[in-house]
Amino acid sequence: MENISLSIINLRADKEKALAANQIHLNTSPDFNRKYESWDDMMKTRFVESLLLGRATNPIWIVLNDEEDTEEILDGMHRITTALAFLNNVFSITGKYLMSLEKEQYDKKKFNDLDTDNKSRIRNYSFLFNKLDSSYRKDKNKLKDMYELLNRSSMTLNDYEFNKVILNPFYEIISKYKPDFVKSRFFDKDKDSRGNIDAQIIEMVVLSEDLSSSWSSINHLKDQWIKYKIGETAEDVEEFLKKNTIEIEDKMSFMIKIINQFYQKNLFSKNKKTFKKFFLIYKCIISRCCHFIPSIALFNRIADGITEEIQKELLIDNIQNKLGCNSRNATFQKKILEKIDGIIQAPLQEEGIARKFPKKMIQEKLSNQNSICPSCNLQIEENAIYEGDHIIPWTAGGKTIPENLQVLHKRCHQLKHA
Repeated sequence: MENISLSIINLRADKEKALAANQIHLNTSPDFNRKYESWDDMMKTRFVESLLLGRATNPIWIVLNDEEDTEEILDGMHRITTALAFLNNVFSITGKYLMSLEKEQYDKKKFNDLDTDNKSRIRNYSFLFNKLDSSYRKDKNKLKDMYELLNRSSMTLNDYEFNKVILNPFYEIISKYKPDFVKSRFFDKDKDSRGNIDAQIIEMVVLSEDLSSSWSSINHLKDQWIKYKIGETAEDVEEFLKKNTIEIEDKMSFMIKIINQFYQKNLFSKNKKTFKKFFLIYKCIISRCCHFIPSIALFNRIADGITEEIQKELLIDNIQNKLGCNSRNATFQKKILEKIDGIIQAPLQEEGIARKFPKKMIQEKLSNQNSICPSCNLQIEENAIYEGDHIIPWTAGGKTIPENLQVLHKRCHQLKHA
């Protein structure tokens, strides 16, 4: 443990100044930490008030990065960055939020506006630092365990922020495409608080995949996808990205094109209140189009019909009542996705390029196979779970027609794709 004054922290937070003063650089925003502003004016003002009153604050936890000869903040980033921002005149105190100090005396005061005594209190305020050795930096799983110990019990982080230690390489891919999503006007950059837009984009990526048959909400679907598709360790994430980075990037690029086309076709309401009302449906439409439609050229061919059907069937004031739902719960979400899938697949079935085979076609093929699974050559029992499979994969251009269909046990189908 070590007590360090804010003035020294300010010096060490600047890499060039730290090196010149023969001090170790303090990285206030390492790659594994959250980069989103979560403190409002009230939180900032009350924290500065604590510094002025000399109140004790929780320890700052840092980890040694021996490769770069720096110390990186693991826990306490917002306390340090807020203190440094005030010291450097980035923001002023909002008097109405003060609890103990005189409101009028300090209202709208920046650091440079304070008297000498108060400036000294801020400069010399000491933070207690707890230091972790470099083994935590080298072992992301060990770092995650410590992160959980420090944060999970108090619920200070949302899921996006908490997972950043392990999932940061995946998040970096999402962040690369975020500016294009914002530019498309589908997301409001002013609403990007604590990774909100990134989390929404991840949700859309998940919705563009094959959906499991059992899920309690779209958020649950996302959590399960991250857990079982990406994994829970740094090694899992690295392996996932080796195999799937190009596919994920292609999906997001395709989604942006779809969004732009739907804007041209006036699918999205220009009224902010109405846009917000149908935002969940919009997200599902874009994601499922990305799932079922193999190219932007084909999307353009059928987009007018899809847009017309969606506006007629889904973007209506009484959509919840029409679907027999009292709220926008999991039942509503599932019914919306089912309706969207049907609308998108209808024109694709006509062209023989739908992603999934119709149930009637599967039943007819099963009968023609004499209920034998071509993969394992075993009987597909009456109560068994089975699925239609493209002999030539759909992703390789295989058509959704009877000649390219075989019916497999679900397990055999999963093994083939694995």
